[in-house]
This record gives sequence, structure tokens and C-alpha cells, in this order.
Amino acid sequence: MSSEHYTLNPERFHSLVEECEMGIVGHKVFVRLKDIPMYLSQKTRDSIRNRYSHSVEVGLSTEYMMNHISRQLGHDVNLNFFNVAKIVGMLHDIGHTAYSHDGEVILDRMIVEASSHLEEPIRFNANLNNFRRIEKYELYEVLPQDIREYALASLLKRAKELREYPEYSYLKAYQERAIRLEEEYLTSKGIRIENQTGKTILCQAMDLADENRYRVTDIIDSLNIYSKGKLKEILKGMIKSEVRIKELRKLVHIKPIVIEEIDGMHFEKLRIKELLIALLERSSNAKTEFQNVMNSISMAFNRNFRLDENGKLVPIDEEIEALRSDFQRIAAKHIWGSKRVEKIKKPYKHYFTAVADYFINQYFELELIDSNTYKEALIELRKREVDDIHARREELILIRNFLGGLTNARIIELYKRIMVLKFEAKLGYKLEKRETLIEKNSVKNLKKKLEKYRQRLSIKEQ
Repeated sequence: MSSEHYTLNPERFHSLVEECEMGIVGHKVFVRLKDIPMYLSQKTRDSIRNRYSHSVEVGLSTEYMMNHISRQLGHDVNLNFFNVAKIVGMLHDIGHTAYSHDGEVILDRMIVEASSHLEEPIRFNANLNNFRRIEKYELYEVLPQDIREYALASLLKRAKELREYPEYSYLKAYQERAIRLEEEYLTSKGIRIENQTGKTILCQAMDLADENRYRVTDIIDSLNIYSKGKLKEILKGMIKSEVRIKELRKLVHIKPIVIEEIDGMHFEKLRIKELLIALLERSSNAKTEFQNVMNSISMAFNRNFRLDENGKLVPIDEEIEALRSDFQRIAAKHIWGSKRVEKIKKPYKHYFTAVADYFINQYFELELIDSNTYKEALIELRKREVDDIHARREELILIRNFLGGLTNARIIELYKRIMVLKFEAKLGYKLEKRETLIEKNSVKNLKKKLEKYRQRLSIKEQ
């Protein structure tokens, strides 16, 4: 892996990177992210934003950050020298399972408990699961080896976690080479740094782009959970930053907005806090304008970083960084840690827990495994001795990987199928039209129908 590849012949790989990007966007494993919502609405219980849209946003923002930092360093500097910033950002969440971080926590806890008797407990880590899915579905296969290694290295956020997936320990060497590559490239441009972060510059940009999208979309999405009045109250009490529109407009364009409620104050001098609260007080277009301003703020966050001599991306304007921190605190208290949001998520976390428990801790029906690869491997394992500890380890890894690739909709479907299978086990025979029963009914309605069926059977038996 050498920076000479870029300077000598960029044309040799740019077309391959474009081919790789197009392959990712249309690939089933990437498209499945559309079925993993970020949040659920109190009113509709429906998806507001999904992992797919978030991943595309992070991909675009990562590329934007790398280009912006390059311009800061000089006109002939291109830190995105392999042109892979966008695909690295797009794939940063490819390893997520159903219900995103909630599903990750549940699956990791349950798989650790089930493997506690083994010499090495098994873990589920969504960041490291990225590499398994990229490898399994050959998402980087069209890229030359050196560029593939750099792209993989730039997805490795915490190298110490590799001990949880020892099969990917080789990524540490990729990461070390990738960091040296960036240092050599910048040295060739007269810029000397010594990266002490343990991550590539591209990885840092991807991580920050991810954070910056969360900072704003958490608050945008909260409008589907809280009223405008409640959100206004939250912003008023929790935003401490004094940053004004004129400071943000040095970084991004925010079009002047007529705010009737604020008299005698120039738009440029408004604090961002005042602007957001005023937008929520508008009678029309409030949500649209609020979302537009928040997205502009996200881009300002992306532009508010520079590269220091230690190879770290650090904030430029501390007041803008303070606003970013304010947004994080709001989300931590009123989204991630909110009792209201937990109440919305509670039944869905139950569905995931029940499905994971069935596959991890019970003798499950192989008909529920819709992947022939997993099914065939599990059939072979069941032919071994019951007390074969190696077979149990392999089985748990297969189950982890299977559960790690599910979507919200698939978890709910499996939950209903397990309900029916358990009901049939008590009956001693299969229900008629069981597929229609599963497909046409919500979990709630299916429970009611099975209970009515049970009651009718009890009457007949009497």
C-alpha cells in the first residue's frame, strides 16, 4: 500500500471505486437497512428514519468532510486520494441488526450468557460485524487489494475490540499501514503529522460525520415524539451555546427567514437557540423550516474541524462545538434515555429478546432459518455428539450471524411464527391456513385469534 498509486495513475481505480459504490447502493444487504428504523413514533408506531437513509447521509458527509479538510491543507492536497470516503461512510452501519443499537445490546448480552461456559465467550459487535458482511457479500471485491485494505482499515474505529472477533485480527496490520500511508501522502505535500489517534483520518471523518448526523436528526425526529411546544421547552432549557447565525454563516449558507415573533433584532445576530425556538413557534412550515436549518447546522459541524499535528481532527470554533455538545445532551436525556421513547420501544425489544432466546437457548425448528447456507451448516452440526463443545460454539456463532442480519420486520415475522409453532406443539398438529394467519395479522391480533382458537378447543373437549 503506497501513496504512489494515487499520484501515478488515479484513473486506474476511480472507475472501480464508482463500480463498487453502485454495487453497494443496489445490493440486498445494503437495501435491507431500509427495514431497520432509527426511531418509532408515539402516534403511528411507524418508521421515521432508517439505517439506509442515515448511511447515505453519512457517506455524503464523510466525503464532504475529507474534501473540506483537504482544501484547508492546500489546493494540491486530496486526503480522499483513493476516492473511497463515500463508500466507507455508507458501510459504517452495514453490520447492524434489527432495532439497531437496542438489538445489538440484547444480542450481545444473550450470546455472551449462552457461551459463558466456553473458554472464549462469543460476542456480537455491530462495528466488527461490518467486516463480516462486507466479506460475506464481497462488497469490496472489485477494488484493488491496496485500496480494499485502506477502505477496511478506515472502518476500524476501535482496534482493541478485535479481540472479540479474533478472525479479523489481521485488520490491525491494515490499519497501521493505512495510517502510515496517510502520513506519507501528507509528507509528500510538505505537511508533517504523527498520527497518535489509532485511527485513520478517513475513519475519524466517518465517525464525526456519523455523530454530526445523529446530533441533528435525533432532534428533528423528536418532533414525531414530542409536540412543538415540548421541544421548544427542551431547547430553551438545554442549549447553553451562544453561537449566532453570523458565525454559522461563515461555514454554511442559512437563508434569511422571516420571524414575526422577534422584533427589532437583525437576523444575522440571532443566536441559533433563538432561531430554533422561533421556528417552532411559527404557525406554518414550522417543521420544514426547522429541519432545513438543522440540516444546515449539521453541515456547519462537518466544516468545523481541522487536522492537527497529532493526526487528529479537532474543532475550530469552540462555541459551535459547544452547540454540538448541547445537541448530544438533549438526545441523551430526551431520546436515548427518555421514558417516553423506552415505552414506545418496549414491545419491540421484547420481540427481539423472545426471538433471540428461541434460537440461542431452545431447540429451534430449522424451518425458521430462511438461509440455505445457515440451514445446511446447522443440519451438519446437529449430526454431531450432543455434548460436542466445539459444535456448540460453531452453532452459537452461526445463530449470532443469522440474528445479526435480521430486520425489524423479519423479527416480528419470526416472533409470530414461533407463537404459532408453540401453539401447534400443544395441539399436536398444524393449523390450517397457518401462513395466512401469520402474514395477515399483527402480533396483537394473532394473539387474540390463537386465544379464541384455544377457547373453542376447550369447549369442544368439555
